[in-house]
Amino acid sequence: MCTGLAMYDTSEVTPMEACKAGESFFDAIGARVTSAGYYTYKNEEDGLYVDWIETSLSELKRKIISKEVTAFRLYNEQNGYSPWFASFGYMTDEFSGFHHMDAQCAVPIDDIYENFIGFVEDVSKRISCPYGIVYAAPKVANAFYYAAGENLIKLFPYEDARIFNKETPGRFKGKVRYRGDMLRMVYPCNMLNDNHLHIDIQGMTLGEWIVQEQGRGSLRKIGNDLWLWEVGRDDMEGVSKCCGDAGILLAWKPPSPTKPPRTLP
Repeated sequence: MCTGLAMYDTSEVTPMEACKAGESFFDAIGARVTSAGYYTYKNEEDGLYVDWIETSLSELKRKIISKEVTAFRLYNEQNGYSPWFASFGYMTDEFSGFHHMDAQCAVPIDDIYENFIGFVEDVSKRISCPYGIVYAAPKVANAFYYAAGENLIKLFPYEDARIFNKETPGRFKGKVRYRGDMLRMVYPCNMLNDNHLHIDIQGMTLGEWIVQEQGRGSLRKIGNDLWLWEVGRDDMEGVSKCCGDAGILLAWKPPSPTKPPRTLP
């Protein structure tokens, strides 16, 4: 299993702030940046094309400072890991995407939980981000694609993999309700803003509902108007069902009812 992170609506985050956050991510997981790359446009005879340029971390920083680079990715590449051991990316809407940051590493979430959450708390105090998620995925590639809702990757049997990317801005021009009106799904760690906590569920606010009973996770403020909602593994399915049935999860797909076995005449 691997660990993934996505932070959404990061349009107010500068490329250098994102790069520093990326370096902090690698420090948190005990790895170093071995390579980097950035998006640019290539001018061909029949028009402009998005191009990917590999480079070093120092050269990437130089280009960020000179405002030559916006969207980029940092890597730790090791033998035995495909497509990489870990990466951290910063995407903008300039290259047909949407503003978000993502990170993933080939380490189970339970093995790095404390350091990872420490990183999340630290980053939340330094940058503006209204919503974020930390999740477990079977492979690094799954964690990477899941962040942007691509390649029909889903993490739960009761999740519709087709929904989320249609909700994003950029080329899909989605409603972006995850900014405060709804949640994508319920994850081990959910970075929520005050608007999320005022979502109605079972006649009360989500914030009230979380702390009302045991088994609904813990809620604490982590800085920059963000709250961290942590949900234990044993509680995940029950909490997800309550939130899904209440209509506050974007990608919720109710489990199909089990059909009774056919009996022979």
